[in-house]
Amino acid sequence: MGFAGCSSILSGNGNDSDGKGKTISYLSDRGDSKQIINEIIGEFEKNHDYKVNVTYTSKGTSTDQQLQKMVAAGNPPDLIFDTSADAYRYQRNGDLAPISNAVQDNGLPDPVNVDGKSYFAPTMVEPLMFWYRNDLYSSNPETWSKWEKKAKQVSQSNNIEGFVVQSGQTNNADTQITQYLWQNDVEIYSGPSDNIQITIDDGANRQKAVETYRWLKTMSQYSPNGSGWEWGDAIEALQQENAAAIASVGGLPILTIAENRPDLIEKLSPSPFPLPQGKKQNKWWAYMEGHVVRNDGNATEGAKAFVDFFSKSDKFMDFVLSAPLFQFPPTRDGLNSKAVKQNKTIQKHPAVMKLVKENWDSFSTILATGKDGAPNIVAADAYGQQLFGQSADQLLVGGKSPEQTVDWVAKKLQGLKNQ
Repeated sequence: MGFAGCSSILSGNGNDSDGKGKTISYLSDRGDSKQIINEIIGEFEKNHDYKVNVTYTSKGTSTDQQLQKMVAAGNPPDLIFDTSADAYRYQRNGDLAPISNAVQDNGLPDPVNVDGKSYFAPTMVEPLMFWYRNDLYSSNPETWSKWEKKAKQVSQSNNIEGFVVQSGQTNNADTQITQYLWQNDVEIYSGPSDNIQITIDDGANRQKAVETYRWLKTMSQYSPNGSGWEWGDAIEALQQENAAAIASVGGLPILTIAENRPDLIEKLSPSPFPLPQGKKQNKWWAYMEGHVVRNDGNATEGAKAFVDFFSKSDKFMDFVLSAPLFQFPPTRDGLNSKAVKQNKTIQKHPAVMKLVKENWDSFSTILATGKDGAPNIVAADAYGQQLFGQSADQLLVGGKSPEQTVDWVAKKLQGLKNQ
C-alpha cells in the first residue's frame, strides 16, 4: 500500500489524456469501509482505462501525515478522502483541481466553491451530538442552568461524574468548545472570504464568549479531567461508567459501546448541545467529508472521473450506511431515501434520526463561517490547530480567567489571519 501510485510515476509524465496504463493513487482513512470501496473500484475499473490503488490510513491525523510523506517523496496522491475544511486549505495553497461536474451535476452540497468552481465532493455528513444517561438524568436538562444543577446532583449522588468537558489540542475538544460558543450566539468571525475579521472579542461577542467560558469552568467541577481526550476517550468514560454525559459525533457512542456493553445502550439518550436559557439552536457543527482531487498527481483526469462515478454508484448508499447513525447522506433526499429508512440499526434508534431530521437546516461546517456562510480560511486553519480546544486548556489547566481566555484565543486567531 505504501507504494500507491509508483507505477504511474514510472509510466508517464503526468499527462493522462487517454488514461491507458494509468494508476489513480487514492489516500483514505476509510479502511472500515474497505469492502464496499473495493466493490465501487471494481465497477469503475471495468468501465474506465484506469486502475485505482488505495493507501488506507487509520482515522485521525494519520491522513495528513501520510499525505505529507507522499508529497515530500514526489509521489502525491491523485485523490484524497478528507474534510471540507482541509479541502479549502488545499485549494488555498493551489493544490486542487476543480471537480465541478461531479459536484454540481449530482446535486451535492458545494462548500468549497471558489469563483464558481467546485473543489470538494461531499459523501457524508457527521453531526456532533450530545449523549446522556437517561437512568441518571430523569429528563434532558436542555439549558445551561439546568445542566449545571442536574450534573451536580448526579456527581454528588452517584459514583460517576455528571458531565465531560474536553480540552486540549484535539478535534474532540475543539468541536465541543466551538459549539458551546455557537450555542451562546457568539459570532467568532465576520466578513467575506477575502477579508475575514476576528470578532470574538468585540462588544457583545466578548461578553457572550466570557459567559461561555465561565459556564464551562463551572461544569468542569462535575467532569473528569478531559484534557487531551479524543473521541474514543470520552466514549470509554461513558462505557466504563466514569461519566454520565459526553459530546461525540452522531451515534458513534452507540456503535462503539454496543459490542462491549449492550446493556448500556438503552440507558443512553441523544440530545442537542445544552443551550443558554432563551436561546435557539441556530448553528450545529457537522463534519462534511468527501473527495478532493490534487492537480499535481499522475492521473488527475482519472481521479475526477472516479469522484463522479463514486457519487453515482449504486453502492454509494452502502458506503454511507457502513456506519449508520455516525455518518449520514450529504443531501436531504438521501436522508429520506428507502435505504436509510430500511436500515436496521437506524430503525433501532429513531431518536437519533429524529434529531438529525429536525435540525438538518442548522447543520454547518466550521468552514462556512464567513459572511453569509462564505468559506473561512481562518476558521479552517484554527480547526487544523485545534485553537479552541487549546483555549479550554488555558482556562481549565492553565488557570486563565474567562476574560483572559477570550483574549488569548482572539490573539491566536488574529495571528492566523495575519499569516
